Amino acid sequence: SFSIGSGGALYPSTLGNKNLRPEVSREVELGVDVELMNKYGLTVTHANNVINDQLLPVTPPAASGFQTQWQNAGELTNKTWEVSLNIPIIQKRDLSYSVRFNYDATTSMITRLDMPETFYSANAQQGSETMFKIKQGEPFGSIWGRVFIKSCSQLPADFQSRCGNGKDFVKNQDGFIVYVGEGNTVRDGITKNLWFTRVPAASAPWAGGTTKDNLQWGAPILYRDSTGAVPLMNIGNALPDFHWSFSQNLTFKKFTVYALLDATVGKSIWNEQRQWSLGDFQVSEVDQKGKDIGDVKPLGYYFRAASTGGIGGLYDILAPNNNTVEDASFVKLRELSIGYRIGKIPGVGGDWNVSFIGRNLKTWTNYRGYDPEVGVGGGDLGSGALNAIDAFTFPNLRQITFSIGTSF
Repeated sequence: SFSIGSGGALYPSTLGNKNLRPEVSREVELGVDVELMNKYGLTVTHANNVINDQLLPVTPPAASGFQTQWQNAGELTNKTWEVSLNIPIIQKRDLSYSVRFNYDATTSMITRLDMPETFYSANAQQGSETMFKIKQGEPFGSIWGRVFIKSCSQLPADFQSRCGNGKDFVKNQDGFIVYVGEGNTVRDGITKNLWFTRVPAASAPWAGGTTKDNLQWGAPILYRDSTGAVPLMNIGNALPDFHWSFSQNLTFKKFTVYALLDATVGKSIWNEQRQWSLGDFQVSEVDQKGKDIGDVKPLGYYFRAASTGGIGGLYDILAPNNNTVEDASFVKLRELSIGYRIGKIPGVGGDWNVSFIGRNLKTWTNYRGYDPEVGVGGGDLGSGALNAIDAFTFPNLRQITFSIGTSF
């Protein structure tokens, strides 16, 4: 295919491929259904799914003049476990109560990739260009980004002995390893006028790296490799480790109550709106009001003139990092409904009932955004479930519904 540019010029875009084959999906599924005492039900299912000859956009040789070509270039292996347990606890004429528990876990591995490892972006979302890595032997949905040091073991070997309580490098209130110098603590920045005083690059970890950056007092330090460059590292996955749900049904005479809790565990999401707000000084943690003088941090801790060497504060040139790629595990009160059967109304007839239904009523999570259950659509991966980015995304709404109905 070709695209038309300014002046009507044609530009090569996608190179054709007469050797394309359909993707082939093979699945083996095994299941067991068990009923105990004609009462308790247990279902266990295991599925192994292999998608071969995946259609992927591959960069062809430059001599072709085209930007991309669709090829059969990959294999994805998915393994899934599902467990369902149904327990009727009370079964009487005017009272019944039952609970149901569901669990599922899926792992997706890229088991073959006939092209160089590459990154896919999320709908041209700024900062996502090097976020989602496709690499043979890696889990699908891997999130890559820069890493601020949080452990002494991440420093170069010759600096690790200088890291720890009472030493040159210590862990600050936010969990980052920072330089304070011998005889100082993380609380001395303002009282001793130490913030952003500099240690020459030659005396800094990795000798300032490839960009020869000076070491700055109190500032978070980006991890570097043996060459001094700031590498991209695997810092999370858009796909969760597992889901579970727990539902309850209660019927008492003319009343019915249903409640559903569900959870997602082990999922990561890039809180881009929080990272952007670090640069605009709009996020709550930038507000120093009410903090003790030893805990106060200057604006430069959150945002400074950035460089590829990583001296841009936690804003970090709006690139995914281990400060803003967060654990998005959550538990939600997904649904709560209460119903009452009125029955026949004199002079009207019918069998009347009323109900109140609430959805997304409460979320329990350590995620610092509005809603951990968000993502952006489109892009190379084409799915909000895979594009794990919270980019000022509208959260799921809490809904409360009243209904009245009848049958004749």
